[in-house]
Amino acid sequence: DLIFHSMPDGAAIFPLENDGYVYVSNSEMKEGLGGVYGLYFDGSGNVVDYKRMLSGTTRNCGGGRTPWDTWISCEEYGRGQCWQVDPKNQRSSKITKLGGAGGGNYESVAVDNRNPDRPIFFLTEDH
Repeated sequence: DLIFHSMPDGAAIFPLENDGYVYVSNSEMKEGLGGVYGLYFDGSGNVVDYKRMLSGTTRNCGGGRTPWDTWISCEEYGRGQCWQVDPKNQRSSKITKLGGAGGGNYESVAVDNRNPDRPIFFLTEDH
């Protein structure tokens, strides 16, 4: 059994097709112990599942929800990256190098998708 993650931080709610929803939350643990977790609810608000969606990352602080229903989790340490996670499990998690290959101390992200062919990402960084 997976216990609820330590140091929860950035989070969002995503509706599911069965009238349920998933609460997605980062874990700001250090040294590769961070990640993203999902707490799944049915349409009546009962917890039906809890799973790790991203592991092996460090200090997952804030993040942001995308218009295409994924969560971008931001690592908040010197060489951190941003990771795109699909709470509906339709796509695998992948690195999303919004701040460049060198990484950064990332906090959160927002997406302007008024032009779906060319979304604009706004990324914050802690110093």
